[in-house]
Amino acid sequence: MGLQYRKTKVKLGFLDEKPEVFKIQQLTFPQVTFAQLVKECSESCGVNRSQTKGVIEALINRLVHYMEIGHGVRMGDFGSFKPTFTCKVAQTLEEADASTVKVKKVQFYPGKAFKDMLTELTITQGSEALNVKGDEPAPEPEPEPEP
Repeated sequence: MGLQYRKTKVKLGFLDEKPEVFKIQQLTFPQVTFAQLVKECSESCGVNRSQTKGVIEALINRLVHYMEIGHGVRMGDFGSFKPTFTCKVAQTLEEADASTVKVKKVQFYPGKAFKDMLTELTITQGSEALNVKGDEPAPEPEPEPEP
């Protein structure tokens, strides 16, 4: 199915004449829960849910453990996780230390499976076409005249 979008009208408030322009906005859907993933993996592998949940939780535990000690973790075609940080610039060498760290984060680098999915991913207009703030329906596009 792929990603879906709706067309929206936007006023560019930072310009004096405040022109109206149009853009597309991704439609969002509910997230898949951990329980739902466990259930589907369990059914797919023919293993009971508690064993499947245990394996997934152990995998997450090991992933966290290795990143806590500074390792990146490669998970085959799924991709890689790498702990990283951004920091403020220090004026002197002595000031450049751990106290300058602003943000600690986990960087994800997609592997082949995700890159292939993104290549094949379709983007189509959803049935929910809305205007600014979603308060009024956008006009239906004019049908193209037949030759």
